Amino acid sequence: MIPIIGGFILGLAIIIERFFNLRYYRIVNNELFEKVRFLLSQGKFEEALGFVSRKANTVVKPILIEAIENRHLPEEQLKELIETVGKKSTKMLEKNLSTLSTIVSIEPLLGLLGTVTGMIKVFAVISAKGLGHADLLAKGISEALITTAAGLSIAIPFLIFYNIFSDKVENIIIELETQTFLLFKNLK
Repeated sequence: MIPIIGGFILGLAIIIERFFNLRYYRIVNNELFEKVRFLLSQGKFEEALGFVSRKANTVVKPILIEAIENRHLPEEQLKELIETVGKKSTKMLEKNLSTLSTIVSIEPLLGLLGTVTGMIKVFAVISAKGLGHADLLAKGISEALITTAAGLSIAIPFLIFYNIFSDKVENIIIELETQTFLLFKNLK
């Protein structure tokens, strides 16, 4: 049960951290995009770069800087560049999701391991003392059922959170790429 509880604590910490750090408005800052759009429409490219460097968060900053510096590229190339940089920025948004995925995979296995060790204890009692000791048999069966239930009870909701966060990351990146591309579409 100790590894199962350890996985629960680590997974819960990741879920809390991701809830806090994957808030849409914290990453996709419409005021930032409006200010950059205004500066670009005025032809103030260096000022826009400086503003982005000072005000943008770590996910948006590389996308906008790369787009501003390469604004002269043809539309399709600029779009590809924005998508490429956006994919690199995804790594920051996906922070700890692989760990959460691993916890989701391991928890049921740890529960199954507890089931196996519990059943080994049951068979050890049967072979040593026979079938007449129900209290000893119940202890092994109880261990088997509790660990399985604990592993599954943790893995199922954590899988839901993992899928929610993965979908959120994908939607945020698409929105960032779209917003960045729209900054330059009207300038050409």
